[in-house]
Amino acid sequence: MFDSLRVRLIILFTGLLSLMTVAIAVATLSAMKRDNYSEAQQSLSVATKVFQQLLSNRSEQLNTSVRIVASDFGFRRAVATSEQDTISSVLENHGDRIDASIGMLLSPAGELLASTQNQIAQQQISDLYQQIKQSGRNGYTDIVLLGEDAYQLVMAPVLAPQLIAWVGMGFKLDQQLAAQIKGVTELDISFQRHQADQLVPLAATIPLPQAAELATASQQLTSDTFADSIPAYLNQAVALDQHQQLFAYLHLPTIRWRENYLQARAQLLVIFGLGLSLALVLAYIVARSITHPLKQLSEFARRIGQGLQADAPAVHKGEVGLLSQTLRRMQLDISKREQLILYQSQHDGLTGLANRSLAELQLPELLKLPQAQLLLVNIKDFKHINDTFGYQNGDLLLQQLAKRLETSMLKPLLIARLGGDEFLLLHQRLLTKELLQAAQQQLSLDFKLQDSSLNLTLALAFYAPVASDNVTAGDALRRVDIAMMHAKRQADHLAWYQSGQDESHQRELTILRDLPLSLQSGQMFVVYQPKVELQQRRCHSAEALIRWQHPELGFIPPDEFIRLAEHSGLIALVTHWMIDQVMAQLAQWQQQQIQMQVAINLSANDLTNPELPALLATKLQQFGLNASSLALEVTEGAVMQEPLKVIQILGELRTMGIELAIDDFGTGQSSLAYIKQLPVHEVKIDRAFVKEIEHNQNDELIVAATTQLAHGLGLLVTAEGLENQQGLAKLQQHGIDKVQGYYFSKPLTAEAFYQWLLQFPLQQSSLFEENA
Repeated sequence: MFDSLRVRLIILFTGLLSLMTVAIAVATLSAMKRDNYSEAQQSLSVATKVFQQLLSNRSEQLNTSVRIVASDFGFRRAVATSEQDTISSVLENHGDRIDASIGMLLSPAGELLASTQNQIAQQQISDLYQQIKQSGRNGYTDIVLLGEDAYQLVMAPVLAPQLIAWVGMGFKLDQQLAAQIKGVTELDISFQRHQADQLVPLAATIPLPQAAELATASQQLTSDTFADSIPAYLNQAVALDQHQQLFAYLHLPTIRWRENYLQARAQLLVIFGLGLSLALVLAYIVARSITHPLKQLSEFARRIGQGLQADAPAVHKGEVGLLSQTLRRMQLDISKREQLILYQSQHDGLTGLANRSLAELQLPELLKLPQAQLLLVNIKDFKHINDTFGYQNGDLLLQQLAKRLETSMLKPLLIARLGGDEFLLLHQRLLTKELLQAAQQQLSLDFKLQDSSLNLTLALAFYAPVASDNVTAGDALRRVDIAMMHAKRQADHLAWYQSGQDESHQRELTILRDLPLSLQSGQMFVVYQPKVELQQRRCHSAEALIRWQHPELGFIPPDEFIRLAEHSGLIALVTHWMIDQVMAQLAQWQQQQIQMQVAINLSANDLTNPELPALLATKLQQFGLNASSLALEVTEGAVMQEPLKVIQILGELRTMGIELAIDDFGTGQSSLAYIKQLPVHEVKIDRAFVKEIEHNQNDELIVAATTQLAHGLGLLVTAEGLENQQGLAKLQQHGIDKVQGYYFSKPLTAEAFYQWLLQFPLQQSSLFEENA
């Protein structure tokens, strides 16, 4: 709700008005509080002074009357002669004359000689006498507590000429006195005394319980008092005696200030309510005048965002009108940019041809045309051209080829650059082999680069969809791409898609998809083929080979999935898994007291990995194996990819104590100079030269020469692929060190290999027949 601009504007207007009104109200009420506070303070101050003056006047009246009595000759004689009747008569007469409440006569020692109040006892006089005695002959004036009552008392000495007695009179602080003071001050008053940390009311112009409650609360007038909780009375305490045990409380009624305050507040609330209502109405009108055009513009902008055509709202005034014009211009600019973006997203920026996205968009309809056929054109070794002539000239070459394709004899309905150096053409005519060869010739010759003429080698792949296949654009592109892979391998660089090639491609995708999972699910397993030492006629080494039994595809040859793993970057997963499996098996054999060296095949990617030595060292330590129990086999082709880097890594492995062998020797493209530098221990002659050695003299010569060369370099020689006893005789004749092949054993599982080791000594006589 608060996200609405209209609501925000209304809240802003009303909030500002409310803030201003509250500020005015606070200022007004604060001023009233200060004025009322000053007035209340002045009233209490005047009343207090009047009250104190009244007490002072009564004290003077008492003092005069008492001194007259004390100086009367007849009274002094009566005191001196202890005439009790005369003394009582004088005290009563003078007391009645000034309306005194009490009259008393004390001896110089403080004994009560006479009193007009019978309830006064000697014990109550004892504390009073000590105070009178301290005042000396000047007399004593104070408000004292006698019994349960308080009196304003004046005591004067009776001299003849020595002190013969003390005479005193006093006014009682009673209801009558309180009423008299209220008549003068116009304030309620209460007389109260402290007793055991409590106030006990003696007399008051208000009910005594209320007086006690007000005195206990003892609220003082402050500027913060005037609020809803203003009490009925504000109190001012006045101490009456020197020991501050007797107090007079002046009670100021607050009804006048409270009514004025509440009336002013009510008026301000009315003003505030009217102002707020007016502000809400004005705010709604103003907010609507602003938000309604903005709402129209917002809807207009939303339709622009959705790519819909819409007319700008008719707003021509002020900033909103400017915003409307801006949105209209933005709509036109967006439309132009969308057209440009759409064109750029569907066309190649270099050649201006349609790109893969546009081709995939148009192919579904174009493939429905009768005799629709796809042709994929690829520049062979285009990377070499970029490396030789530079990317700028490579781009110029692509632009020239694109123009030739547009004007070629093939007359395509669609021509698109799929990416890199691949161009897709769609035709609605029969493309014969002769026509394609002619087009290939026309498109390949005489390209101009830097005033030089350049001929290209173009590979052409062809696919003709069958109407009954219901192929999608993705299917068609995949199949013509499969045909291109075959075209690049052909001598004339022409190829047609053949039925079944798509299934082969799907098989490869399935293998790549399932390969990582197969390593963990038990589909992959390791077999071991023995390597028999001919001179000692024993087996202390084997080659570990990986096998894959797929649940759907069945047995997958290692050459097939290893090749795909190398091309897809998954070979590292296979290598790590193989190392773990072999080392775990070696550790198990070591516990069974079987000393065996197992060789693992490494790919070209493994050999160029600088982390390989550290990885193997960690694994050997993890499984508690000696480096000599592990051997690694590498092919000539893998070594020749990066010879210097591979030689360095192999040197580190040899230093660790791992034995190294060149696998499939004689079938690769290695240089004898690199063979001489390789830090290997063993050469393995490929099975192509061994399996028919007993019949093929050339194979025998190659084996003999290779063995002599390897022994000359200090290397051991292992022959792979031995299948019969006659071949074994030939290998023994030429000094082969180790033999591996089906003659001795096919690759076996770990358990079967263990059983073979147990049986091998018993079969030696039949396997190694002496040759004449």
